[in-house]
Amino acid sequence: MDKERIEGFRKAFEQGETYRWEIPKTEKERMHFYEDNYMQLLKSNVTAVFAVSDFYALEFMRFLQGKNIRIPEDIQIIGFDDNMASRESNPSLTTIHQEAGLRAKAAIECLEAMRDGAEYKTEIVLPVDLIKRERTRKL
Repeated sequence: MDKERIEGFRKAFEQGETYRWEIPKTEKERMHFYEDNYMQLLKSNVTAVFAVSDFYALEFMRFLQGKNIRIPEDIQIIGFDDNMASRESNPSLTTIHQEAGLRAKAAIECLEAMRDGAEYKTEIVLPVDLIKRERTRKL
């Protein structure tokens, strides 16, 4: 799932002014990466971060807050998943919601079609909703 989100992000923003990080997989490596790179983010006047998941968004937010960077005043953060932690964090995380039931149904239909040797869609686009919370400023 994360790979597809990253590819979608790359495609959507290839022409725009974006600063893209591909962060390491392990927490220890990510913390070192954040430490080595966050000043470049600040010097580049980045105003918003979109993370591939709420987990990474919240982790990076906690890192920035540990550096006394104010969220959302200094940097806005948006995640993807609308998980429970995004609602309970302080301040709550703005996120992209995608109905888990629809994802599961689409996955099951594909698996059943594969099992039965039937044709199935190789690309499925599901609706999403932006859930505006406290990690972004109001315009």
